[in-house]
Amino acid sequence: MQRSTAADLVVDVDSADDLARRALSDFGFSGAADLRFVTRRENLVFRVTADAGEWALKVHRPGYHTDSEIESEAAFLRSLAGAGVGVARPLPRVDGSHLAHVTDARGATVQVSMQEWLPSATPLGSSPDTFTGRACPAEADLRELGRTIALLHDCAERSGAPVGYDRHAWDAAGLCGPGALWGRAGDLPTLTHSQRATLVDVEGAVARDLRRLDRSPASYGPIHADLTLENVLVSGGGIAVIDFDDCGEGWYLFDLATACFFLTGHPRGGELVAAVLDGYRAQRPLTRHDAEAWQPLLLARALSYLAWSVDRPDEEATAFHLEHLLPHIIPAASRYLATGRTGWPELVAG
Repeated sequence: MQRSTAADLVVDVDSADDLARRALSDFGFSGAADLRFVTRRENLVFRVTADAGEWALKVHRPGYHTDSEIESEAAFLRSLAGAGVGVARPLPRVDGSHLAHVTDARGATVQVSMQEWLPSATPLGSSPDTFTGRACPAEADLRELGRTIALLHDCAERSGAPVGYDRHAWDAAGLCGPGALWGRAGDLPTLTHSQRATLVDVEGAVARDLRRLDRSPASYGPIHADLTLENVLVSGGGIAVIDFDDCGEGWYLFDLATACFFLTGHPRGGELVAAVLDGYRAQRPLTRHDAEAWQPLLLARALSYLAWSVDRPDEEATAFHLEHLLPHIIPAASRYLATGRTGWPELVAG
């Protein structure tokens, strides 16, 4: 993965609309299908409505993923869907591939893919609102989230990476190394001298501790890697996981750490984290290797949000990270350097 900046995005929604409409025929749709812009994050997403149903069409940010990486994501989704994990199934083209190529006005090739649209589904929660205590996901939903993550990991351990799987690794180098996938938290330009020193030191300590973790198939394999509350949909009492754009190889516990990090800021953070972990344990045991991995991975996940903000100074999320996450992370990082613990909720094997 390349470090992403807002300038790399297809920023003209009207141009993206044209690209999306021209790609429809590659997936068997007529140009008359209803196409509506939905959101822009790393990519642009449109909702396609046709006689055959509704679909999510994604115009990929140029240079973010290779064709092989996007096809690998589709293969992972097919594997998970076959194992009963709630995901949006990728829509194949007539030739069986999952990626169309459209040329934009500059002559550049843009990648387009499609997945099924999940109707009547709403996000499990808002990460910022939960972190600040303005909202609180239902514990029953959090337990179901934990169980769903466990199902995903059961499938990953049982099936392994799909044939030809080509995705980045959320390992020690990918999370905290010099070439970390989302950059380095210590590079934030607004840090004080003391904050920068703490973050640089803790990135090194976390990288060291991650290199010691178990990497057997029971602990390490294909993961989602971005299981925030926004990427978990609740529909009809069930849970579905979306947005596998960051999927890759890593420790399974990184998915749990991602699902739980924004809960740690809530006044009831300990109870909310416990609900996720209890749901996971109901489906899949948490081992001593998981207990060892928990604190460094939870902190690595926290640091990644600060690192993400380095190249995005004007993003709304960056303002939130600096105002709310940084004061939460700095004391945890200092404590980790002194004790190996963050002070955030613990995971106990069992």
